[in-house]
Amino acid sequence: MANLQSPFSILRSRLRRWGLRLRLAESLVWGPWGAAAGLGAGLALALAARLWPLLVARWLGVVAGLLALLGAMAGLAAVWVRPRSLFRLARIFDRRFGLAERLTTAVEIGTGRLRATVPMAQAQLADALDAARRVDPSVALPLRASRRALLACGALATALVLSIWLPNPQEEVLVRRAAARTAIEEQVERLAQAREDVAQAEGLTEEEREMLSQALAEAMAALDRGVDAGRATPEEAMAALSEAEQALADLQDPGAAGVRAGLERAAGEMADSELTRDIAQALARGDYQAAAQALAAYSSTDGRSLTREEELDLARQLAQAAEALSAGEPDTAERLAQAAEAIERGDAAEAREAIREAARGMEEAGDRVQRQETVEGTLAQLQEGRDRIARAAGSEPGAAESPGQGGAGQGMAQAPGQQGGQGAGQEAGGGQQAQPGHHEDAGTGAPYDELYVPGRFDEDGLGVDVGREGGDGAPVGDVPLPVAEAGEASVPYREVYAGYAAQAGTALEGSYIPLGLKQYVRDYFSSLEP
Repeated sequence: MANLQSPFSILRSRLRRWGLRLRLAESLVWGPWGAAAGLGAGLALALAARLWPLLVARWLGVVAGLLALLGAMAGLAAVWVRPRSLFRLARIFDRRFGLAERLTTAVEIGTGRLRATVPMAQAQLADALDAARRVDPSVALPLRASRRALLACGALATALVLSIWLPNPQEEVLVRRAAARTAIEEQVERLAQAREDVAQAEGLTEEEREMLSQALAEAMAALDRGVDAGRATPEEAMAALSEAEQALADLQDPGAAGVRAGLERAAGEMADSELTRDIAQALARGDYQAAAQALAAYSSTDGRSLTREEELDLARQLAQAAEALSAGEPDTAERLAQAAEAIERGDAAEAREAIREAARGMEEAGDRVQRQETVEGTLAQLQEGRDRIARAAGSEPGAAESPGQGGAGQGMAQAPGQQGGQGAGQEAGGGQQAQPGHHEDAGTGAPYDELYVPGRFDEDGLGVDVGREGGDGAPVGDVPLPVAEAGEASVPYREVYAGYAAQAGTALEGSYIPLGLKQYVRDYFSSLEP
């Protein structure tokens, strides 16, 4: 059998080379088919993404490309990983090259699976080698890709590109979700900052500070749980902020606004005197403790004595401040008035005691204002967070509120000044009168309406009663109308609107408006836009 080893080694080496070429040829077939399968899976995913919000277009392209790559790699792995014995290679090439089992018989004889005499075995191996030499593997095993696989890849790739490139309505949903998630994460950071501000805020009792901090901490924890779990929905985030807002609503002090306005008026009254200018400046910048200390300085016996003229000037300033504070802070106003009267009478002891009490009351009033400002700022932060998340999610802020809140909001729109600031309410009233019939600004192309003028004047400057029009259109009244002069008595609506728009916007954004009502006020002002 030793004489058979040399021809069998040659045959085995040839089968190994053919086996390598066979794997290369199969790679050009199964690789494209695997890629086609991956493209088909990507196309199915892209079509599903048109029914459900799964992935945005760019990520669909990335995933589809990865699926195609994985499919091609799987096809190549099926070719190269699968083991093939020498006997199996011989059977494959016998069928492919039409060698009538020559290679299979030679392998069986060479491996000892088939017993034969030496001359017969030599003759069979020689015949198998001769037949193998006549085979041209470049013709029998061409290295070319499958046309069907390439066509399938092309068709699937074209369909995939179109499905990704064409507008997808679900992508807008995904964009809104991503924006909402970003807004929620930003709101968590804002709440953390607001909690630090509450910890450092002045004028709060420990109980109020703890309540504010706990409400903010619970809202942050609810938002964090949603973000960490990957299911932070805008509805859940807004609900968490609304719960915190409702928990803090009881801390509001409705009378603090009047106290703050009174202190501002008192600052204006005392600003024109050197004796009380420091008090006025401290009140104007919101440093109520410094203002109280500056006022209390007049109750001390230290320092220089005042002349009688200065004492009377101080009494006038205190009396004016008392009048300014009478509506919002009557107790402090009464103490200031008592101090002014005592100074005028020359009763220094009573004046000092009244000033001391007034300074204490002013400090307490300042604490009350600062407490309300902290509560309002926290509530406004929560409300602004809800609005940001709602806008990021593509819904109207306040749209998720209950019907009862919505009804209240409609009433709120009739008098926004009650929540949005005094200036905003006054200006909104002016805008409300100018709204009807501003046709040109509404896009109708009609001329501007004339502004209503309650009276007219004749050539001598005397008032003229123009009366009302009757059913036939004629004026009612005995006074004849003056001859109309040339010219126009109309003002563009944009000019009327611009006067109050800035004040209304500032008051709306800078003030806290109860839960669910802010959007109604915003819609009211938006309806007045030219």
